[in-house]
Amino acid sequence: MKRSRLIKYFNNNKITEDEMEQAALVAYIKLKDLDVNLSPTLSSIISNVSEEAVTILQKCLTLEYPSVDLYAVADLFETIINDAEKKQSGVVYTPIEIQQIILDNLLVNSQRPPRICDPSSGCGSFLLTTAKWLHEHYDLKYDEIFCKYIFGIEISEFAVRQSKLLFEIMALEAGEVPPKEFNIFSGDATDIENLIAVKKQFGAFDYIIGNPPYVRSRNMNDEGKRNLRLWKSASVGNVDLYIPFYEIGLFLLNDTGKLGYISPNTFMQAVNGRALRKELVETDYQIRIMDFRDAQLFRGVTSYTCIVWIDKSSHDNSIQYTRVSCLDDVLNPHFEIYNHSDFAPDKRWRMFEANTNEIIQKLESAGRSLDTWMLRNGLATLKNDLYFFFPQNEDDDYYYRYYKGKEYKIEKKICINVAKPNIIRNEAELNAKMEKAIFPYRNNNGAIECIPEKEMERKYPSTYEFLTEYKDILLMRDKGKGKYPEWYAYGRTQGMNNYGRKLLIPYISGEPIAVICNDPDVLFYCGYAVISENDQELAVLKKFLESEAFWYYICTTSKPYSKGYMAFAKNYIAKFTIPQLTPQEENWLLEEDNKDSINKWIWRKYGICYRRAI
Repeated sequence: MKRSRLIKYFNNNKITEDEMEQAALVAYIKLKDLDVNLSPTLSSIISNVSEEAVTILQKCLTLEYPSVDLYAVADLFETIINDAEKKQSGVVYTPIEIQQIILDNLLVNSQRPPRICDPSSGCGSFLLTTAKWLHEHYDLKYDEIFCKYIFGIEISEFAVRQSKLLFEIMALEAGEVPPKEFNIFSGDATDIENLIAVKKQFGAFDYIIGNPPYVRSRNMNDEGKRNLRLWKSASVGNVDLYIPFYEIGLFLLNDTGKLGYISPNTFMQAVNGRALRKELVETDYQIRIMDFRDAQLFRGVTSYTCIVWIDKSSHDNSIQYTRVSCLDDVLNPHFEIYNHSDFAPDKRWRMFEANTNEIIQKLESAGRSLDTWMLRNGLATLKNDLYFFFPQNEDDDYYYRYYKGKEYKIEKKICINVAKPNIIRNEAELNAKMEKAIFPYRNNNGAIECIPEKEMERKYPSTYEFLTEYKDILLMRDKGKGKYPEWYAYGRTQGMNNYGRKLLIPYISGEPIAVICNDPDVLFYCGYAVISENDQELAVLKKFLESEAFWYYICTTSKPYSKGYMAFAKNYIAKFTIPQLTPQEENWLLEEDNKDSINKWIWRKYGICYRRAI
């Protein structure tokens, strides 16, 4: 039985998450024929659960999992959680292979049983692996392990209960009497008062492990955002929840402790990771990073991850870095070694092998950098599907569009042409995929102003009626806290003055693309543009930005997405340089059509032997 069908079955039969959890536990207990008489809690659950539900869960465990063990139950627990809660709390099950890599590299030199804490322990999967490691390496009973050496912090009461039940079953499987108490602190780890209480109750720890919650800033509630601001690492940008967990982990460690996390790798380059990078480089701790780039390690979740180990006992000021493309590459990794002082506090961490670093330096120092041109962001409405559209029909005065199954007419005079670089590959597609945009603005002596509501209603009644029908949706932009000159104004003011001839660049792409737009009145969204009135300049830029050299630069320095796509954001492309060309060189480049010849020639202009991009 597929897990999606399992959830559908329980939903259709109005079975709660609590009942599903209990059924999963009992299904496992019966499959393993465990004697639960030593556990009053588990005995109580068995006597109260539906036999039909247990049968269904047994089938799911045996058919869906190659190995029916406690990790399968923990994975089911994660499956049970509804999508809204997953989004809010960042619940992602950590593959056992990742847990093992972290522990094997973290605990390898531990001479005595260490005290280990997971500050975002979830249902306890990572702590199960840790307990097993301690059991095998120190010949300790699980009763002693859970009482003395395993600790967790978890915000979800539901997950706290799940972890304790799994720990009980682990002890039963070893033929032991389950402990009566477990060291799982119920509370929010981003609340500094909770951490103070944890250290007061349990002391500092030898090791911190974990998979910090993957929650974007926009998905956090107000209390969560307030707690984030308690941490220096969360002081810049719209910080994702995982970022302060590095600072939290270091706070919980003793003076010679070590940390091992699997987390998003975005902190190394993103603006919202700037404060964390500053915090880390200002220490002298040894840092090791195993970067998986765009390799997808988590089932059902698109993520870009790395493993980070931080050693407070080693004060060598080093950052050791390696890139790996899959789990098979982790056995004998080669780490490039950097010094903390190699990275300015406000700069991105860009780490390469020595020969790669030489190539990047040449690509960034050959001439004029892109950020010296007018490199602009596009329009941002925060509700693009409402404002941007392809007309189904038109007459002299109106465009006709469909939205949510209904036809509307929109006055032509309030519309402009807009391009979406993310879906355009060449100049022919630019014309074929040109959209219309409802543009409720006017130009007042060069200043772009939102049209007042009374004027909007009088001059453009059909458009006003259409927008009014969806006013509630527009008012919920920025979670209802946006301050706009009019309720139908765009969500952001950026991109409204991007008039002029331009070279359009996508936001993300799987290949280098730059499209010339000769119509100065066309604006754009979901992308970037270099604006210039010099047609030859734009044509030359197009040649360079569609070259293998530029694609190599992007693939090496930018943020990866799935399926080979890369980010083309301004901060990733701004430092790429265009060499100064003679008039003869410009003419040759513009007249040459053979891509292989162009690529070889461009590589040579950077002083680099011809090579194909990664």
